[in-house]
Parts: sequence; structure tokens; C-alpha cells
Amino acid sequence: MIKVLVAEDEHLERKAIKFYLNKFYADEIILSAEVSNGQEAFFQALEKEVDLVLMDIKMPKITGLEAAEKLKKENPELEIIILTAHSEFEYARKSIQIGVSDYLVKPYLEEDFKKVINKSLTKIKNKSREKLRQQRLINRLQKITPILEKEIILNVVYNTESSLDKFLEHKQLLGIKSNKYMFLTLNSSNLEKIDQQFFAKYKQKLKQFIPGLISHNGLQNIIFLLIDSDLAKKVNSSKFEELVKEMKIEFKEKYHDDLNLIYSDIDDNYHNINEIYNQTRSQIEDDELSINSYPYQTEKKIFARLVDKNITGVLDEFKYIFDYLNKHNKLAGIKDFLKRFLVFLNRRLMEYYDQEKSFLKMKKLETEINLIDNPTGLKIYFENILKDLVEDLRDNESDEKVEVIETVKEYIKENYQEDISLEEVAEYISFSKYYLSKLFKEVEGINYKDYLIKIRMENAKKLLKNGSKIKVVAAKVGYSDRNYFSRAFKKYTGFSPGKFK
Repeated sequence: MIKVLVAEDEHLERKAIKFYLNKFYADEIILSAEVSNGQEAFFQALEKEVDLVLMDIKMPKITGLEAAEKLKKENPELEIIILTAHSEFEYARKSIQIGVSDYLVKPYLEEDFKKVINKSLTKIKNKSREKLRQQRLINRLQKITPILEKEIILNVVYNTESSLDKFLEHKQLLGIKSNKYMFLTLNSSNLEKIDQQFFAKYKQKLKQFIPGLISHNGLQNIIFLLIDSDLAKKVNSSKFEELVKEMKIEFKEKYHDDLNLIYSDIDDNYHNINEIYNQTRSQIEDDELSINSYPYQTEKKIFARLVDKNITGVLDEFKYIFDYLNKHNKLAGIKDFLKRFLVFLNRRLMEYYDQEKSFLKMKKLETEINLIDNPTGLKIYFENILKDLVEDLRDNESDEKVEVIETVKEYIKENYQEDISLEEVAEYISFSKYYLSKLFKEVEGINYKDYLIKIRMENAKKLLKNGSKIKVVAAKVGYSDRNYFSRAFKKYTGFSPGKFK
């Protein structure tokens, strides 16, 4: 409900205004307050947080114009309608300069009253819808930002085929425009995951200093991707050094261990993003984290192909590993190696897709692996596991796409009466316009514009069958021009609105 305040010192005038408001707008507004002087109008409007003020131009204590000017300074979004007599008309018209929305000349004719009030109520509703849309977008971004950041980091870490495209797209979604990059990783001798509280605290502190920060608290280390036009200056500043020192001290006190911070070079070419990340790995001696270790160099390649759902690439990489193992190991050694490989894949998939549920049933797989008595059978068995994984990931991706488009369809059904563009919907779900258009056609089989027309026309058919007038139907389904609606309706149904039954 829209909250209204009436400020009028004449009792009969207040009564007349309330009569009209109740007659025409009882279902839309609530009368929050009625006052008889300008000073009380100012205080009550702010205290009651009203949306619309009907203000007489001449009132005791302070005039309506003085009260209106003060209110607009406090709340520029407030709608104010000045009430004036004919003799004050020119004076009232000047009130528009201070931000007053409109004016009504006494005595009020019904049509004039409705015209002015309708105009203000429409503006209030539009503002309310826009605020709601913005809040939904903010809420959506708050949920999606950590997911975007994680996906950016992990695509870079595993160097997936789509990593560069996704990096640019996600960077744009996060509103980051700078093009100088550097990685900072946090590691310790204790390979357990650093807790979320520590990570969140220093992520926030770093982000205040370097707004273009992308981060992820991984399975074994924290990864910060610093993006800023003045990166070298900021990283070499005393403020940054103090923050790093504070981080190390707190980590030592909390975990009784030393925190190892590793910096990459600064680069201004996003094509080198994986290479500069690898610089932080090459400085680590530990077998599991080092770029030169077996897990990083071999299993990572298969994982990257899995994420890309590239079954040919997955099998090619596996063949390379298996042929090497078969040449240098006995069957028991190959089995042990591949069991560790499955554990690696399982952990990385759970991290990448942010799932607590295991992708692989490890106990079952180990039992079946132990029963295989020859290398060829073992190779075929593992190839089938990898094929099944790719299919599961494809199904998972398909479900996610359907979920996104269902959200879009719900938004369309709620707002089809408005002029909702593809750009607006894309912004609402935090996607690029191009990607949403492509995804919508992939899932629904028709493009966004045709789907919107379909929803509008199906609702128009129902309204026409119920006897609504063509002009009313056009407005209700999002067409301000009756003739344009009629042409669109005939194109969709084969009948003009007047002949449709």
C-alpha cells in the first residue's frame, strides 16, 4: 500500500480530499496522517515515511512551499502535490522548481484530481518496482559473487579450455575493469584447509585496499588474484606490508605454524593468467603443491578436460598416463596409483562444483579394482569410469541451465505487462545478454523475444474470451499502442482481436 499524508488547514477541504482518495484509491493507498500546518506536515511525513504528500500552499507556522522544499531536501524521492486556489496559481507553478511533482487547483474536478494523483502513483509504483529489482539484483550478486570468484580461480588453476573466455566474462560481471594481474597464494606446512573466518577477514581487508580482488579458499591454500591499475605501487606500499605482517602474526598465533606468502610477477596480458599463477606453484618445494609434482602435472590435465566435458581429451590424457604406468609398474603398483588418482579427481570435483556429496563411490570402486587381474581390463574399467563422469557432469550442467531459464521464465510471467528487455532480464540474473540469449534458445527452442510474445498473447486470448475491451487487453499485456498490439495478435493467432472468440 502507498502511504499518503494530507496537509490542509481547512477541515472541509481535508474532508473532500479524503472522500476522493477513498472513492478512487481505497485499494491502493493508506492515509498515514492528516495535519493542518506546514511544520507538522514536515515532521509527520518523515516520521511516517510516507510516499505521497498532498500539501496546501498556504498554512500556519510554515507555508506548504517551505515545508515541501524542506521535505525534498530530506527525501528527494518523495512525491509532493501542491493544493492551491486560482489566485495562487502562478505561485504554485513556480513550486515545480523546488521538486514538487504537480499541483491541483481548487475546487477539484474529479477528472483533474484523478489525473494528477494517477501520475504520482504511477511514478511511486515504478520507483518501488525499480528498487525491488535492484534489491533482487544485489541479493543475487551477493549469492553469485563467491561462486563466480571460485570458478574464475579454479578455471585458471586447472587451465581449462574455456578458462580465458570465462575469465573475461566473469570479470565483466564482477565489474572489474583493470588489466594488471598478480597472484598471491597463502600456504603452510599444514595442508589442512585454512578456516573460512581467517580467509574472510583478510579477503575483506585486501579488498578495501585492492577492490579488484578475486579469491578462493581452496583445499590446500588460499588464492588471491589481485587486479588493479596501480598494482605495483600498492603491493610495494607500507600499508600492504603492514597488512601482510598482521596476517602472518595472526596465522602464527592461531595455527602455531608459519604462513608462507608467494607472489607472482605482475602481468598486463590476460592470456598469461595461468602462467603467472604457475609461478606461485613453482616456488613450492612440497610434493603435493608443487607444479613439478605428479598430481599437479598429470591428474590436473585430466581434471581440466573433465570440467570442459571433453571426453576425447579425457581419454587421450588417461591413455598417456596409463601407458607410462604399464611400462614402469606391475599390476599392483598401477592399481595403487590409479586409486590415488580417483581420490584426487573426487576431491577436485567436489571443490569445483561446490558439493559435499561425493561424485565417486570410492569403496565400491576399490573393491571392483581389486578384482581385476590384467592391465587391459583395468584400462577399460577406468575409461568407463571417466566416460560416466563426463556424462554425469553434462547432466549436471543441463540441470543448471534449466534452473536458470526457469528463473527467467518466472520473471517474465511476473513482469510481462512491463517493457522488459533481454538486457534487463540478463542483468536481473547476473548474466551477459549474449550468453542468456544463447542459453534461452538452447533450453526452450525459441528465442527470448518470441517467448515473451507467446506469454503476452496467451494472456491476451484469455482476457478477450472473458469480454475485456481490446484497448484494456493491450495495456494489460504490455502494449501501450492498441494498433501495434492488434497487428502482433493477428500475426500470432491469425485473427484480429475483434474477431477472436
